[in-house]
Formats: sequence, C-alpha cells, structure tokens
Amino acid sequence: FGEVFFSHRVFVYLAIAIALSCSFVLNRTRVGLHLRAVGENPATADAAGINVERYRYAATCIGCGIAGLGGLSFIMDYLHGNWEYCIDAIGWLTIALVIFTVWKPDFAIIGSIIFGALYIASSYITGVSFANKEIFKMLPYVVTIVVLIFTSIRNKKENQPPASLGLSYFREER
Repeated sequence: FGEVFFSHRVFVYLAIAIALSCSFVLNRTRVGLHLRAVGENPATADAAGINVERYRYAATCIGCGIAGLGGLSFIMDYLHGNWEYCIDAIGWLTIALVIFTVWKPDFAIIGSIIFGALYIASSYITGVSFANKEIFKMLPYVVTIVVLIFTSIRNKKENQPPASLGLSYFREER
C-alpha cells in the first residue's frame, strides 16, 4: 500500500491536489458557476454582469500555469531533465484525456491512471521481441483514437465542450 500510494514525487500529489481543487471550484463555488457561464455563452454572462474578459483572461493564465507545471514535471520527473527526447506525443494523450473525462477535472485522475498504465504496460511485458514491444507502446494511442470516436458519437449535452470554447467575444457585437 505504501509503495503504491506514497512512493511518487511531489508533482504527482500536486497534480491530484490541483485536479481536486479545480473540480471543487468549478462545481461548488460562485466563481466556477460564473466561469462555466462565460464558457457556455459569454453574451448572456455579460448581460448578467459578469466580467467576461477578466474570467477568460484569468482562466487562460491559470490553465497555462497548470500546463507549464505539467511540462516541467514531464521533463524533470519522467525524462530526468534530459531535453533531447522531449517529443514523445504525450500531448495528444492529454487532449484525449480532457475529452475522455468529459470536461471534469476529478475524472481526469482516474483517466490519467488508465492512460499511464497503458503507456507503461510495454515495460512490464517480458518474453516478447522488440517489434512486439513497440506495438504495445502504441496501445495508449490506439485507445485514444477509440475514445475520441466513441466520445464524438455520444451527443449528450453534458459530454460536449463549452459552446464558446475558442470563440472570440466582443462586447460591442451583442
């Protein structure tokens, strides 16, 4: 029990704390309600008196900071500070993880454990050739494609991204 849960570096526990605190803020506070309103329909949120630009700017800055911490932990913990082999396509897994967890940070913990287990599965398989190990290394990416296909097939409202994600908002165009 102790080796499984308490033998990781500080970034793992920091990521879990960040995911749980983001989930709490988004689902249980007024700030989270305002942020979700800004993401879904900024014109309506603006009409309700919410400062859309401030919420979007703050969410972008906080998200970039969290992404920077993720990149730092990947380079320092996983690659042990070696910048030479930094291109490893892990970014695609993180995008798929966001879609797989239907935009809920607390589900991201479970999803990241699943994708991480698939990613390191080839290291624990013995008695197979090098070519077969490379095929097993493709497993998380194949699962990612399958997850994206099934997620796009489901058309439930709660499984979709915010309606105004990536769209510019100009107050004068309301």
